Amino acid sequence: MITRFRRSESGAAMPLIGLSALAMIGAMGLALDAGRGMVARAKLVNALDAAGLAVGARVSTTDYDADALKFVQTNFGTNYDDAKVLSVKTTVSADKSFITLTATASLPTSFMQLFGSTTMNVNAYTEVTRAVTGIELALVLDNTGSMSGSLSSLKSAANDLVDSIFAGKSTTNNIYVGLVPFSQTVNIGALNTSWVKAGAVAALDWGTTSWAGCVEERPNGLDQTDDAPKTSGTQFSPYYAADDDVYPHYNDWSTTTTVKKNGKNVTTTTYNINSAQGPNVNCPAAITPMTPVKATIKSGISKMTAVGATHINMGAVWGWRMLSPNWRGTWGGDMATYSLPLDYGTKRMTKAVVIMTDGDNTLYDGLYTAYGYPSEGRLGVTSASAGEPKLDARLTAVCGKMKAAGITVFTVAFNNPLSATKTLMQNCATSTSYYFDAGNSTALSNAFKTIGDTLSNLRVSK
Repeated sequence: MITRFRRSESGAAMPLIGLSALAMIGAMGLALDAGRGMVARAKLVNALDAAGLAVGARVSTTDYDADALKFVQTNFGTNYDDAKVLSVKTTVSADKSFITLTATASLPTSFMQLFGSTTMNVNAYTEVTRAVTGIELALVLDNTGSMSGSLSSLKSAANDLVDSIFAGKSTTNNIYVGLVPFSQTVNIGALNTSWVKAGAVAALDWGTTSWAGCVEERPNGLDQTDDAPKTSGTQFSPYYAADDDVYPHYNDWSTTTTVKKNGKNVTTTTYNINSAQGPNVNCPAAITPMTPVKATIKSGISKMTAVGATHINMGAVWGWRMLSPNWRGTWGGDMATYSLPLDYGTKRMTKAVVIMTDGDNTLYDGLYTAYGYPSEGRLGVTSASAGEPKLDARLTAVCGKMKAAGITVFTVAFNNPLSATKTLMQNCATSTSYYFDAGNSTALSNAFKTIGDTLSNLRVSK
């Protein structure tokens, strides 16, 4: 009997079955938790990709880790199986063109808790490359007298925008930025005499100065077109604020006296020309044609001054002319070197304009502008009050034509102009998200940073 007992193995299978069952349950639990981890990781990867695009687009950010963590947490969510994002780490190249992101999240285990493992971590990795496609950008900036106290803020914001567009580079082969300072006229540069009607400058009395480069706007609707000045009918007249005898002492820059000497009348003209009066009064700094050299556009920004009244439509139409292929071969400098502007619809090339103003379109009876005096009727009316809506209508027309041509229009209303002007600027923009109501200098800086971020084209590379 003892021998039979020793040889009996029928009962030994039970422990083996128990151990096998426990192993199977463990394997099932491990598989289930592993599946939950895979789902959590996939969700984390998607959240990290979205965060990478969002953070990468914000080229003006100063804390990529904090911004990335915020975006990952928002996209990952807080209710997925009690999972939590633990950390996000970013690495940014010196020129901000390449960004890597890693993230770690944890979630509680289910069955694996039976074996003492209460949480598990999942990791994700992505890369974001700023695919800097080409851009032609015209900065149309208000340089009117009301900007005198805010011009330094405008220069700073404009420089920040230029820095973000160039993304750490001093020059590129596919980024071109131009500048259009405007007031009640625009300065095309005194060297561009071929754009002006033959003999028009020489026929005027400039006293002790010379033509600064500002022009009047063209009649017959040409103030709302991108026609290049290639014929006498499309050329410009020089801006010339004549000595104003009708409104004395406003622009009284020349005095003519006649006296008798030796029985003859002798006429003498004296001139009192300075920054506040003269034939070039209220002529802003010159346009800077589009250039791929960051220092050149920044030099133009540094030269801006605050003078004169506000003709937003004039700045807008000159921004369009800078971007219009109809003007190719007309501009000199870098625009000639690179055959700019390029055709509309050129692959991997965006055309954009930023139009910024701090005030409403303004005219004053007795104030000479690029439309002459209001009493001359060049706007179809003969008073300043009736002329201002005409300027608004011209701005709307030019904005519509630019958008129809495929130009992306950003607008900024600075320092709280009238609500009607804000509406005018909002309607001018390509979309409401491209309009910025910047009530102060901080808001202006933020608006320009957002525009710079928006113009950064990004893609997920891995």
